[in-house]
This record gives sequence, C-alpha cells and structure tokens, in this order.
Amino acid sequence: MAALYLVSARVAQPLSILAEEFPVKLSVFNELTRDIRDVGITVKHLVLLDNKIFIEEVDVELFLRRFGHQLRGIRYSPAGRFTCNTVTVRGIDVAWYTLMKEQDK
Repeated sequence: MAALYLVSARVAQPLSILAEEFPVKLSVFNELTRDIRDVGITVKHLVLLDNKIFIEEVDVELFLRRFGHQLRGIRYSPAGRFTCNTVTVRGIDVAWYTLMKEQDK
C-alpha cells in the first residue's frame, strides 16, 4: 500500500539587500520600470519585495503592444470586486486591476 507524506510548501524567503543576487534583481526591476515609463505607460505602484510593478488599466493595450513578445505567463486572481491580472516580463510581474465581470444569468 502506498504511503502518503505531507510536506509543507516552501515559503520564499524575503530577498536580503546583503544577498549576492540582490543587485542583479534590483537592476532588472529598475530597467523594466524605466522601459515601461519610457513608452508612456503610467506606473501606479512598485513593490520590489513582491517583484511586482502595477500599471494603470488604461495603459494595458500599449503595454501589450510594446512588451507582448516578452510575456512568459498570465494569471488572474479575484480581489473583491476586482480581478488582479498579472503577466511576467523579464522575470518581473506586471499587474493591473479590472472590474470583475458579472456572469450572464
């Protein structure tokens, strides 16, 4: 009979500024932020600890035109009356909120 072993999920440790990889991750984060701003996209929030850049919903179409070829993943998660849309570009999550759509009855 097969045994079932429960193993807790690994919790990502916060990145320390003393870690060797910190300057590299910070550089990539800052470079993508600059590139997003350079094309005229409004950056709403920067959350370095979560490796996430939030943009305005009105800029999503421009973002997808400029960075669509670099997308590596897309996720949706409910957040109250909103949906948080997240894509990964250059290893950084770029997110925006949209109103949750009502299902047709």
